[in-house]
Amino acid sequence: MATSPDPLLRIPHLYHFTDMVNMPKIKELDGLYSTAKLREMGQEFRPGGDEDSLSLDKRCGMDQFVHLCFDLRHPMESHVKARNPQANIFYLKIDRAILYQPGVKFATGVGYANNAETVTLQEAVDRNLIDFQVLYTFMPWGDPQVKPRRRAAELCEILVPDYVPMTFIRNLPNG
Repeated sequence: MATSPDPLLRIPHLYHFTDMVNMPKIKELDGLYSTAKLREMGQEFRPGGDEDSLSLDKRCGMDQFVHLCFDLRHPMESHVKARNPQANIFYLKIDRAILYQPGVKFATGVGYANNAETVTLQEAVDRNLIDFQVLYTFMPWGDPQVKPRRRAAELCEILVPDYVPMTFIRNLPNG
């Protein structure tokens, strides 16, 4: 009996956006750490979220995860740039193999949002929560039926507990 292919193979890679000022710290620490771990280690960093979102993350445990997105245009980037126009955002490309690390989860939106649901990756696949079609197939994104699907998919997150090792980062800039 043939087994069905792993649907997660449709994800070519993931991304983590950060301000370029964080790059030396990412190199020094040999990877990306959750905000909770960075605080625990006493490390200074420039967070993407404002105080309110960081507080909400902490309250619901989302600060325990490194947040990854599916695309180079995460909607939260515009909030970062609105708060800090000098922010120099860079998207780190994360190897898809991170999906198979223990404890990785999927959130149906920004982790602390009221209606966002956080589940295991297997549950996300079983329940068809990852909209592979709108993420990885050309579609007319301006179409009124496609646009909200695209927006919802862009807000979804992959959550990696505590740490993404440097070995998973594929495009760390020099300097």
